[in-house]
Amino acid sequence: MNKKKTAVRAATVALSSVMVFGAFGFLAGCKEKVDRLIIMSEPMDGLFNPFFSTSGPDMDVTGMTQLSMLSTDKNGDIAYGESEPTVVLDYKQEYDENEGREGVTTYYFVLKNGIKYSDGNPLTMNDVLFNMYVYLDPVYTGSTTMYSTDIVGLKEYRTQSTSSDSSGSEDDAVTQQANTFAFNRINELIQLYVDTNREINGSVSTSYDVSKEEMYRAIGSKSSFSDGYKEAVSNDELTLAEYCERLRSDYDLTLETFHNELESDYNSAIDSFKESSPYKEWDAKSTQYKFSDPVFSFMYMEGYVDVKYTDNTRTEILSATPQYNAGTINNMDKAIEHVYNDKVSTELNGILSYYATANTVSTQYVAKAKELILHKNLQNDVYGGFGNISGIVSMGHSTDDTFVSINGKNYIIAKEHKANGEVANASEYDVLRIKINGKDPKAIWNFGFTVAPHHYYSDATKYPVDIKANKFGVYWGSFDFMSGVIQGVNGYGARKNHIPVGAGAYMATDDKDSDQPAGNAFNNNGFVYFKANDSFLLGEPKIKHVAYQVLSASNALDQLERGSVHYVTPQFTKANKEKIDNELKSKGIESKSTWQLGYGYIGVNAGLVPNINVRKAIMSAMDIAQSIGYYSSGTVVNIQWPMSVVSWAYPTTDGRPVDPDNPSKNMDKLNGHDYMQYTTEDAAKQKIRDYMALGGVSAGSKDLKIKFTIAGSNLTDHPVYAVFNLAAKLLNECGWDISVVPDTNALTKLSTGALAVWAAAWGSTIDPDMYQVYHKNSTATSVLSWGYDKIIKSPGDYPEETAILNVLSEKIDEGRKTLDKAERTEIYKKAMGYVLDLAVEMPVYQRQTLYAYNAKVIDTSTFPDEINSYSSPLGKIWEIDFIK
Repeated sequence: MNKKKTAVRAATVALSSVMVFGAFGFLAGCKEKVDRLIIMSEPMDGLFNPFFSTSGPDMDVTGMTQLSMLSTDKNGDIAYGESEPTVVLDYKQEYDENEGREGVTTYYFVLKNGIKYSDGNPLTMNDVLFNMYVYLDPVYTGSTTMYSTDIVGLKEYRTQSTSSDSSGSEDDAVTQQANTFAFNRINELIQLYVDTNREINGSVSTSYDVSKEEMYRAIGSKSSFSDGYKEAVSNDELTLAEYCERLRSDYDLTLETFHNELESDYNSAIDSFKESSPYKEWDAKSTQYKFSDPVFSFMYMEGYVDVKYTDNTRTEILSATPQYNAGTINNMDKAIEHVYNDKVSTELNGILSYYATANTVSTQYVAKAKELILHKNLQNDVYGGFGNISGIVSMGHSTDDTFVSINGKNYIIAKEHKANGEVANASEYDVLRIKINGKDPKAIWNFGFTVAPHHYYSDATKYPVDIKANKFGVYWGSFDFMSGVIQGVNGYGARKNHIPVGAGAYMATDDKDSDQPAGNAFNNNGFVYFKANDSFLLGEPKIKHVAYQVLSASNALDQLERGSVHYVTPQFTKANKEKIDNELKSKGIESKSTWQLGYGYIGVNAGLVPNINVRKAIMSAMDIAQSIGYYSSGTVVNIQWPMSVVSWAYPTTDGRPVDPDNPSKNMDKLNGHDYMQYTTEDAAKQKIRDYMALGGVSAGSKDLKIKFTIAGSNLTDHPVYAVFNLAAKLLNECGWDISVVPDTNALTKLSTGALAVWAAAWGSTIDPDMYQVYHKNSTATSVLSWGYDKIIKSPGDYPEETAILNVLSEKIDEGRKTLDKAERTEIYKKAMGYVLDLAVEMPVYQRQTLYAYNAKVIDTSTFPDEINSYSSPLGKIWEIDFIK
């Protein structure tokens, strides 16, 4: 059940037709030749690094350039072989119950010969192992959870110490200690801010006001540092001046990160309110201050506009008064600087506690702390005898075996290699062997990773790959290597986070068709440019040029009709479906649909809403049936469990998988949690008051002032808007202060744990494993949205959540120890029950995905034969062609 934030679903930035036509010089439907396929995308974060991309749109962009070890077929099963877009030619797995303490599963992967990256360099075993050692490094902070697989020798390698058991306790201890280090490092800056405020404004002051200049002076004159800060920044004793310099760097990092956060907020605010009620109604009658003004909407989002409503339902605005000088603060730079200077002075403790900045900074500090802790345990920086992961072996480099027999065929194992890592003899093959303890149904999916090039993402001179010498292209346990090399600058000066390189069907370019595009040319003005990889292993793609265009979901079909985009994934609303089937049909617009491998949900962050009964009260107000009316009939169902109904493990009443033709037929419609069972408004309000009483909060409490965030630019153009709108009404009638706001950067903020309550959607992977999203030891950013970091850091403040989280994690581990689907289904049902006990996620709906495209431009006969939850019309994009 590894999930990502859904991509290519509801985009936000609409570009004018003039810009589109100017960029490409054509309009589909006209006689001019179409020479670039334009595909709709959601907004992107711009982090296009295969090791660190997290948002769905970023991963889609990166994926265009990458080649994976394994793929999936139309049934969702593993695919590999000569005709598949995979590194693996052949594969098998074996289980030996007599090996090890709990048996060992061995995987064999035969690698294809002759694969080239888009820059012409070969893809070899060197690259495969380099990627694995990046993902398995103890300071890796990306979203891939290969480290959660119990690979033989992995725990010893990650800790450089002998593991006395298979529980991973040493690894867990390092993580817990690193979290403490990060907390101490941040707290040093917060405490200095608080102390400086007290010195300047007096001990009785209840507000804060410390300028940047005053903070810099306080840092420079600081005469002592806590032991916690000292051990968090260095293993060596530093001078007072050096500690002051470290703290100044920490402060600078905070300021820079917060400024970036505000820039992101501003871009999000541009279109967030002008098409949504009650803001557009206010704009229609207001003569001065309008939410369609980006500056005004940004200042409102940041809390600098006092909005009063006609009543507590907040459906009509009575007044909107700026709490800033609107005459002088009239553009983006001035608005951002005003908020930046004000909040840095008056809210630094908040910025470092619950803003997105806090989690961004904390993630860096945790990774750096792991480096310090791990290297402190080494003697003179020498490995503790574990220079490799014993369960990961290139058989040609490290064994005496001469061949492997797989699926009735014998493969000669390559023993000789060229200097660049290629197999010397074309009739021989490199074979990767991986051993794991016991059984793990999720393991094979973790081994399907993309194989990014070592020569590009590492530094081949400083960190070469020499398999026999236990050199794998990484610097073990180094945060600086991860941030400065893997994410550093490439050979021609662009950042690797901005320009992806791989062996996929397409390569990064710009509108000038460059082989070495600048980052701001590859991703430019709402377009991301690709050109065909001539070296692609399945042949040169038929369409030479492709671009992703960020579009608004509200006008995606209009842009498709006008020809400025050729392929979109609009919401499956009644209006959109009717438009495609009627007025657009004669214009060549066609569509396909299938159930999405994912689902919509409402999330509540326990870190920002720490009272579990307050979270339950919020959920008691949610009538998820309100979301159904947004979609076309028969294309959506409400769900009760945090899992896609496409999954074979979704709970049903008859023990059989959900019927895709009639999901409501056998779905389990009751999850046993009363705060998720809405009946009437009166009953909901009674539940709200009951949970308020249990939580010890009363009407008007500051704890009840909460924002409900819609992921996207338009409140009303979202299935959960009606759910949130009704919930806000009910809660406000009970003395709460709830506002419903859109945010185009919501998915980014989720990855840092910066949203209190939100509506979004997950995209699930095929296996229902729950580790990445729900396990307490997951390092994926997904768990930050639930507030796990706060729960784990302060278990005394979260006794109930800590107990639930521990048993939930045990249940997830249990689900990984059997291959029996019936057993796993029961295990995951119990595990999902614990997720619902936490009151951090409320499942809402399962919908179908709608694909719409211009059949006068795209030759639809080149689409895959079958479109289902595991494949899309663009699943084999290299085979797709234009109409000739």
